[in-house]
Amino acid sequence: MTAAAAPDPTSALEPIEVLDPPVSPDVLRELRLTWTPQPEPDSAGRAARHRLAEATRRLIEAVKSVDPKDAASTLESVADDVSDLADRIAVLARVGDGTPTSRDLALHERGPLIGAANPLAPPMRITGDGPLVRAHATFGAAYEGPYGRVHGGYVAAAFDEVMGCAQSGSGTLGMTGWLTVRMRRATPLYTRIDYEAGVTRIEGRKAWVTARSYADGVLVADAEALFIRVARA
Repeated sequence: MTAAAAPDPTSALEPIEVLDPPVSPDVLRELRLTWTPQPEPDSAGRAARHRLAEATRRLIEAVKSVDPKDAASTLESVADDVSDLADRIAVLARVGDGTPTSRDLALHERGPLIGAANPLAPPMRITGDGPLVRAHATFGAAYEGPYGRVHGGYVAAAFDEVMGCAQSGSGTLGMTGWLTVRMRRATPLYTRIDYEAGVTRIEGRKAWVTARSYADGVLVADAEALFIRVARA
């Protein structure tokens, strides 16, 4: 006798029931501008910084993954080269030395998950889809916790980023009050992870957001969060 396969708990998922935004599509789009869309570089210098960030991501991946056995000489030489490169950049002006522009401050430029100029970002890509927000990212070796799997802290951070954008569906933006993540399965490395999130409840300055993440169409985690708009003095 062949045992019946266990039912897949993700196969009967109901869509996230999100609220219709209480603002116009134009206002909703403006609320999301710090996250999406990712604009083209507005200067040769910014384009070069984006290129440098991507090259640094490759370096981080290589350093994290290299087998140090029998590689001491090469690694010492590379360490010297990287140190020299860091010294060359360190003498340049910093964004904070002057008055940052809105482009400098946008999360799609500097954010730890989506920033084109941040080498720590995978980077994640976020798009608005009416009341929903969708995103995707592929996490490499730098984000590893258990072998071959994304560290739970990065799983939570990714949700916070996506849900932070999704709170725009409440018609305003606030700060994270709390965030609860349920790990349904391990989130794999080197696999595209897709996200969806939306506002499910609004009360005054508070907005509740629900989100899910999938790997190859299979639910790997879901989350709930409360965002609170800061009260004006």
